[in-house]
Amino acid sequence: MKEENLTKLVIGVLIALFVGGLIGYYIGQSNQQFSKSYMQSTASMMNDNGNNMMQMGKMMMGGGQMMKEKGTLYKDNDMMQKGQELEDNGQMMQTQGSEMMGRGSGMMQMMNR
Repeated sequence: MKEENLTKLVIGVLIALFVGGLIGYYIGQSNQQFSKSYMQSTASMMNDNGNNMMQMGKMMMGGGQMMKEKGTLYKDNDMMQKGQELEDNGQMMQTQGSEMMGRGSGMMQMMNR
């Protein structure tokens, strides 16, 4: 039960960071003029949040693999299933983090033109 709550909390926090980054990105794409420093800090935030998401995803994948190994050792199908779910969620977080970092880098390149 603790693992499930931890997973939900981690996913919730990371989704909130992701949504915040997207909002900043779309504000940057609107027709309103923002200062270059504001745009750079938004792009930097997206890169940082994306990196954090990737690190969290890696930790989740490692935890999921460990749970699957222990589930196999103790013949606990529920632990193996939860481990696979944790590993899958970790992979999703890494993918989304990579996408966010790509968007942040793209914003930085647009501003340097």
